[in-house]
Order: sequence, then C-alpha cells, then structure tokens
Amino acid sequence: MRDSGTQEVMGKLEWCGLGAQLEMAYVARKGGRIMLMDLVKTRYPKSFQLRDGTSVTIRPMVSSDEKGLLSFFRAIPPEDRLFLKDDVSKAEVISTWCRNLDYERILPIVSEAKGGLVADATLHRRQTGWMRHVARVRVVIAPAYRGKGLGTVLINELIAIAEETDLEKMEVELMVDQNTAISAFRSLNFSPVAVFPEHVKDISGKRHDLMVLVRDLTPREEIETSY
Repeated sequence: MRDSGTQEVMGKLEWCGLGAQLEMAYVARKGGRIMLMDLVKTRYPKSFQLRDGTSVTIRPMVSSDEKGLLSFFRAIPPEDRLFLKDDVSKAEVISTWCRNLDYERILPIVSEAKGGLVADATLHRRQTGWMRHVARVRVVIAPAYRGKGLGTVLINELIAIAEETDLEKMEVELMVDQNTAISAFRSLNFSPVAVFPEHVKDISGKRHDLMVLVRDLTPREEIETSY
C-alpha cells in the first residue's frame, strides 16, 4: 500500500509520461540516503538551452528508452565506443540495462532533443563497503551535440544530485587518450589522482593507461548553512 504522499507525487509525474515507469524502478530507502521519489519530484524533467540555442530536456532513463538508447549508442563513432567498458552496439547490453533499472545503485540521466536521445550520463553508487561514500561518473554525448555545453550541464547535474545524498566524492575513470573528456572534467574541479600504466583494454583488446580523476563534494547541510 502506497502512502498518500507517494500517490500525490506519482500523480504529478503522469503528465510527463514518466510516472508508471519510474514507479517500477522506485526503491524507497529511509535513513540517510535520498529516496528516488524525492529526487524525481523536485528535479525532472528539466529543460536547458545550449550555447548554440538548441533546447534539450534531461530526465531519468526509463525502460521504454531501450530502442532509442540503442540507436543513440550505435550512432557513436566506433573509435569513441572503444573507450566504453561495454559493447554498447549490442542490443542485449542495452536491454539488460533497461530491464534492470535500480536508481539507488545506478542513476542514468538521458538528454533528449528533436525527438531523440543525444546524451547519457550515469551516477554509480556503492551501497556498502569502504567506498560507499564515493560515486563514479560516466558521460557519453552524441558527436553533433559536443562542444555546445551539454557535457557541462550533465556533469553539473550529477554533482548537484550527489550533493543531496551522503556521498562525499565523485570519481571518473578515463583512458589517458581521452583528452577532451579529461579537460572537461578538470574544468569542473575534478583533479587527477592516479595513472595506471596499461591498466585497461578497449573493446578491441588494445591496452591503455587509465587515469582516475576525483572531485570532493559539498554536503547539502554545508550548502544550506553557507547562506
């Protein structure tokens, strides 16, 4: 039985077409960690205007995004997909993601423009263990939407989300060849903390050096008391 507050929130979400699907992925967690429902009702959907005037909408990924997400990733140039951990050109990979949504573990944010998906950003949280205070970030943007500020919008959105939780740090793992991505994260106060020589293999099997960049977060309580 859902309480009246949750029913009210779900009703408000129906207008944007996300209500029923978000309800399926909703995990109510009490004590310390922000609940998905609280995050969704206050943040999404959100619209932004990029530097070139293009309007985009960002929202959580839902299960019905499977077809659009596969098309998005298959349109990413093969040389860029080499740097991703999974072979996102495979339908079964995307299907698994969409069938197993768990926003408490992985929060995927997508960006829509002109009727299609143009970016995917994820915040990965560990539920237990000695790194439960650290989140990992991944951002992929369609070539036509790079250099317009969308990456900055998405990274800042993930930072804002993380700062509303008990997370204390965010990290991103990149191959040292990903110069543009490294520069983007460094501009948002992510600092390189380690480089592991020939530590990872791309999907073609070639070895690359791995760089880890980290950013400290400002807890919500500190943000509120600073005003």
